[in-house]
Amino acid sequence: MPLQKITFEVLVQKSLQQPGFFEDLKRNPAKTIKAAGLAPTPEVIKALRALDYEAIQNVALACDPATGPIC
Repeated sequence: MPLQKITFEVLVQKSLQQPGFFEDLKRNPAKTIKAAGLAPTPEVIKALRALDYEAIQNVALACDPATGPIC
C-alpha cells in the first residue's frame, strides 16, 4: 500500500484524534510519520525536528482551556 501524502491538515488531525501521536511525533518524527502510513519528506522531517512542541500545546490550551493541550 502506498504511503499517503503528508499535509499539515493530516498532521493536525492525527494529533487531535490519535492518542499518543503528538508525543510520538516529538520523540521521533520520521518513525511516527511512516508508522501512520504517511510519506515523510526531508523538509517535513527537518521542520518537525525544529518545531516548538510546547508552544503548540500552549496555543491548544489557550484556544480551548476546557479540553487542554494536544496529547
